[in-house]
Amino acid sequence: MRDVLDAAASSERWARLSASSVGIALTCLTLPAQAEKWQIVPTIAVNETLTNNVFLDSSNPTSDLVTAITPGISIDGKSGRANLRLTYGLTQNLYARESSSNNRQNALTAIGTLEAIEDWLFIDATGTISQQYLSAFGKVSPSTANIDNNRTETSSYSISPYIKGRSLFSTEYLLKYTASTTSSKSNLASDTTTNQWLGRIAGITPLTAVTWSLDASRVSTDYSSPFSRDRDDTRYGVTLAYRFSPQLQVSVTGGRETTNLVSLQDETHGDSGFGLVWTPSSRTKLEASTTRRFFGNSYQVAFSHRMPKSLVSYIASRNVSYQPQGVGNTGQGSNYDAYYAIIAASNPGLAPDAIRAQVIQVLQDRGVPADGTVVNGFLTNRPTLQELQQLSLAMLGVRNTVTLTATQSEQQPLGVLNGATDDFSLSNRTQQRGVGLVWGHKLTGFSSLSMSLNAQRSIGFTAGSPETKTQGAYVLFTTRLSPQASANVTARRVISDNSGGSGLVNTGYTESALTGGLSYRF
Repeated sequence: MRDVLDAAASSERWARLSASSVGIALTCLTLPAQAEKWQIVPTIAVNETLTNNVFLDSSNPTSDLVTAITPGISIDGKSGRANLRLTYGLTQNLYARESSSNNRQNALTAIGTLEAIEDWLFIDATGTISQQYLSAFGKVSPSTANIDNNRTETSSYSISPYIKGRSLFSTEYLLKYTASTTSSKSNLASDTTTNQWLGRIAGITPLTAVTWSLDASRVSTDYSSPFSRDRDDTRYGVTLAYRFSPQLQVSVTGGRETTNLVSLQDETHGDSGFGLVWTPSSRTKLEASTTRRFFGNSYQVAFSHRMPKSLVSYIASRNVSYQPQGVGNTGQGSNYDAYYAIIAASNPGLAPDAIRAQVIQVLQDRGVPADGTVVNGFLTNRPTLQELQQLSLAMLGVRNTVTLTATQSEQQPLGVLNGATDDFSLSNRTQQRGVGLVWGHKLTGFSSLSMSLNAQRSIGFTAGSPETKTQGAYVLFTTRLSPQASANVTARRVISDNSGGSGLVNTGYTESALTGGLSYRF
């Protein structure tokens, strides 16, 4: 397996993908063969925002009326062995008073799959364009209509061809290559190119309760910053698992890891760990694993418990991160997953596409974001060690929904980056905490009202490092004017405070705003 990975690594020189080439691949690999199964819907939206602090300034707030015009398109369909979900919008922001700040913003979420050779060769591709933050301690914008120099448009694309199948003696195999590229419009953040190889062989033994797998992976990441360097990490190991009962399985893992993430030269370390999968009922599941690695203990925990009309879930992890969570998010998240599980359990005979349609309708009608994460993350110029915890609760009633999310993310840099300035120059350890509550109420068959509260805090652990706190309250009214047209009105109040970090400009502010919008699906 190691020889296969070394041979595969030599091909990485030609795999430095550009955003345009991956975007073309994403579109072309899922060209519809049966048009009647595809929905291609052009859209147009116009929003007017009246804000008393368009620049989010702490001492000299400026009022403005912002007009946002967003033509877009959505594609959703499946044909033969291909499918594609894509949503794209181009927003033109026009400022009544600050016309020199007029700008355009792209937004894209896309995921496509192709079964190129039946039951053997597959190709996945994703594409996103989103607004990402440059610093955890800078301003947190309540809206993309605000002018914020702490935010930049970021593009991320990936393509993943892979083969999988089953050989003799019930042995399963997988070989997957993923090439991805991330770039932003700011010269304060590095562009990154990542190439990853993943191989796996798994099978059973004469003892049916015992299974085994051989796993190997190689990740190579190139940062464009002149102060950075290529980072490589290669792992291989063996896992043995024993199923004590249909409800409980335990496993042990051992292997080796060679990496230069924390040093200028490759270093080799031993890996060892264990895991368990416990499913006491169809409504409750716990998966947990921990491995001793070069940076200490890594772990992965996922727990969920479903009740008739609600679901509580908890995830925790400690691992290497190459980019913030928001980069590469293809439009789904913890709230989407929670309502999907609730609706699927209540409708056991419903097809997956029909369940997804119901979930999307619930989220849109009740004003609930698909991704419940309330910590923004920030772009970095190097890999980081990230500890993440998130607790979520989702409740679905006939007319009401409630979602509650609490998140904590802590990051530390891996390796020294001489000459560069970023958040880790201010504090070698950065923690972000956030909590969000959304209540949605369906007023009529066509209208709904939602209210949300959120708060987040970013702190550094070095003496004199900055601390930023932002709190917001939002009220949203939505209504359908016709099957194709809808309208919305949003009122918000946001308070942000910055302290510490004497070398930073004060990023605290207060803002009140009222937004009205119309959208039409052709």
